[in-house]
Amino acid sequence: MQELSTTKSIEPYSEGVPSGRDFDGGDEILQLVSFTLAGENYGCEVIHVQEINRLSDLTRVPKAPHYVDGVVNLRGKILPVINFRRLLGFPSASEITEDMRTIVVNAEGILAGLTVDSVNQVIRIPRKDIEGRQDFNMAGSFGDAITGVAHLEDSLVTIIDIMSLLRSHQSDVSGSGR
Repeated sequence: MQELSTTKSIEPYSEGVPSGRDFDGGDEILQLVSFTLAGENYGCEVIHVQEINRLSDLTRVPKAPHYVDGVVNLRGKILPVINFRRLLGFPSASEITEDMRTIVVNAEGILAGLTVDSVNQVIRIPRKDIEGRQDFNMAGSFGDAITGVAHLEDSLVTIIDIMSLLRSHQSDVSGSGR
C-alpha cells in the first residue's frame, strides 16, 4: 500500500478510538480511510466504511448511469458498484490494477461499493487541521459532497462526505443492499 507521510498521528483503525473526541480528551480527531483516485488523495470517514475488498466479478446492468459499473452479490445482498473515478468526472482507469479496491460504504442505510485506484491507510487528523469547503469556495453538485481538505506534511487529502454523495445519487443506487 502507498504510504502518506505526515506529522499528524497516523495509526491503524481501532474500535476503541472512534472519530470524535480523542481518547485522552484532547482535540477532536477525525478518522479517515484514505484512498487514491487519478493520482490525488481522498478520504472518507471510517464510520461509513463497512469493508474494503479486492475487485470482483460483477454483473453489468443495462441502462445504468455511466458511473455504475454493475452489481455484485455481497453475502446475499445486491450491491451497486460505483466507479468513483467516473462519478467524480475523472476518466476511467486505462487498466485494472492489483491495487484497485472496492470500498463498501453504508450511509444511512444506502449500501454501495466505490471502486478506487488504491486504499492507503486510516489516518487520524485533528479537526482543527481541516480547512472547510466554505474556506475555498467549492460549489456545485460535487462541491456539496466535499467536507474539507486536510493538510498533511507533503500532500492534501480531500475529504468526501459519503452520505451527501450517496443521497444525491440515491435514485441510482436505491433499493440495493437494503
